[in-house]
Amino acid sequence: MMKLVECRKLIFYFAIGFIFLTGCGNSSQTDAKHKHEGTVSEVIPSPNDSRIIAPLRDSEFVTGDKLELVIESQRSTEEIDSVVFFADGKKLQILKEGLSYTWDSNNSRVGKISLRAQVFYSDGTADNLQTVIILKSDIVPQLYTYRVINSFPHDVNAFTQGLVYSNGYLYESTGQYGESSLRKVKLETAEVLRNISLDRELFGEGLCIFEGRLYQITWKNRVGFVYDKETLRLINKIYYQTEGWGLTTDGNKLLMSDGSHYLYFLDPLYFTEISRIEIYDHNGPVANLNELEMINGLVYANIFGTDDIAIFSPETGKVHGYIDLSGILSPQFRHRQLDVLNGIAWDEENNRLFVTGKYWPRLFEIEIRPK
Repeated sequence: MMKLVECRKLIFYFAIGFIFLTGCGNSSQTDAKHKHEGTVSEVIPSPNDSRIIAPLRDSEFVTGDKLELVIESQRSTEEIDSVVFFADGKKLQILKEGLSYTWDSNNSRVGKISLRAQVFYSDGTADNLQTVIILKSDIVPQLYTYRVINSFPHDVNAFTQGLVYSNGYLYESTGQYGESSLRKVKLETAEVLRNISLDRELFGEGLCIFEGRLYQITWKNRVGFVYDKETLRLINKIYYQTEGWGLTTDGNKLLMSDGSHYLYFLDPLYFTEISRIEIYDHNGPVANLNELEMINGLVYANIFGTDDIAIFSPETGKVHGYIDLSGILSPQFRHRQLDVLNGIAWDEENNRLFVTGKYWPRLFEIEIRPK
């Protein structure tokens, strides 16, 4: 009797287990089916049945050119549901028919531009395609020369890296290891009214004023400082991921150069990168961007190692002009330690433009004129 009961129990448990296992198997198949039927945004296989055949990667164009984006596909027209085109991350067009689209690059920034296409198929799969082109500026830069309006003394021991003007005073960031400093200087006499020395392992670089505070960066240490403008009291430290060269502001963001042809837009509070842009003229990228100054919506930048200042748009990256300052420092002021032109300051209230250089004994107020 006991054996019969145990046998029946065994049969019962076996049946329950079979039902459980069968149910699990059906559930897995159902889940797989639901995944397969999911939206393309959830699952996007890449069959590589399509490719971009035009424009070719790294092809060069000029802003304003009309570019034909062309897709080639191994699938039939009936199998293609739609194609979505993007340029520089912006959606251009959704095509329900056809595999080409003409893009007008007139309002684009310059530099390397990513062109993308998403090809969606009727079976729920898709191809994500990408190529990169180079856009040069359609502007031939205006060439400028200068006229010296005033000449002021400048500390010959100041290796000028950053320069700004505010309320009758110059604020200057100087470089060189063991010599770097932040100074408040009287314009007319070059008298240093306040001075903060940086640690000996730091090399001072660009400087700007934002909302009553001075922002100073350093060269290779990837650290900068925020000071009270009136007292030069240290308020905060800031950190970044590139070399620091020049610094300015558009009133909302900070703009920084790193010696390349890139301009970085930074959040003033956290000093994190918001975006970046490449600087190009009609010939190509403009590298060695150094000290920066924002003047009437355009950025003026010393080009390291030259007597030139580039003038460019912080929105498109296009160079609008070059100022040739060669010969501004007359021979009687030259000395053995003299270094390159560097330092641009703008007196917005009185429309005065100041320039100087590293270890220069003079600072100049200039007027620019077409060459």
